[in-house]
Amino acid sequence: MRKILFIINSKAGKTEFDIKKEDIEETFRKAGRLSEIEVVNTRYKNHTKYLIDAFDTLKYDEKIVIICGGDGSLNELVNVAYGKDMTLGLIPTGTGNDFAKNFDYESFTLNSLLNFKTKKIDLIKVNDFYSINVTSLGFDTQVLKRAYDYLDKNPKLGKKAYGLAVLKSLNKINCENLELKLELVDGSNFEIKGDYLISAICNGGFYGSGFNPAPESKIDDGVLNLLLADKIPFIRFVPLIKKYKEGRHKESKYINEILVKSGTIKSKNKFIANADGEIFETDEIKFQVLPQALNWVIFE
Repeated sequence: MRKILFIINSKAGKTEFDIKKEDIEETFRKAGRLSEIEVVNTRYKNHTKYLIDAFDTLKYDEKIVIICGGDGSLNELVNVAYGKDMTLGLIPTGTGNDFAKNFDYESFTLNSLLNFKTKKIDLIKVNDFYSINVTSLGFDTQVLKRAYDYLDKNPKLGKKAYGLAVLKSLNKINCENLELKLELVDGSNFEIKGDYLISAICNGGFYGSGFNPAPESKIDDGVLNLLLADKIPFIRFVPLIKKYKEGRHKESKYINEILVKSGTIKSKNKFIANADGEIFETDEIKFQVLPQALNWVIFE
């Protein structure tokens, strides 16, 4: 017997789909399958963890968890559900919804919930937690922090907060002095160090509310796309931002892409980084790809 748990993040910004508990229940009721689901709105911090821990104790042949939220909600779900016998999925109702851009939601309707497929996808282990999409540090995380500050003051800004944050951050562009030790896809080791504007470890292709750092990345190939942006002259920096957003930066001499399996990024100073939009502070990032680690819902 199969059970589907829908978790609706009550605080996620409704920018892609505005789906309520009653909508999901009515869809399954009409199909005569209401007993197959449970729909819960999150009400407090760590509510998702509580729900997953409780769901894990239930005896079903197949357990599926679909989060209705954004990248932050998905990151929280992955970190509490990974290692448990569950299939995960996403209905993108957040502000950025960057991980969802790796899939086709154009034809998604509530009826899509009644019939879907599953596939195995990769995951990134970062220090002692997990990232499903992109972990990065540098200018992009500084922009993200500023965008969050804007959203705290005015949630109605939505995606505009990211564009505003980019513009406001141009007057103070800092680089991080980093030392990287990498395991390449062929198993060889590679070391590099220098001052970097952006360092992005990509499983998915999009982050930062639509920026496309790794247009050729695949979430199921057992490979991570590491993007390193060097110090860029200001006159070159502004036009490169547009190319970076559109995934047209491959030919730039200031941005390098390295295909890796694992690695360490260290600095003598603490820096802020983010995993799927969740900001943290550290002086070292140890990362590795976990191939085919998650069973994932694909809507048709």
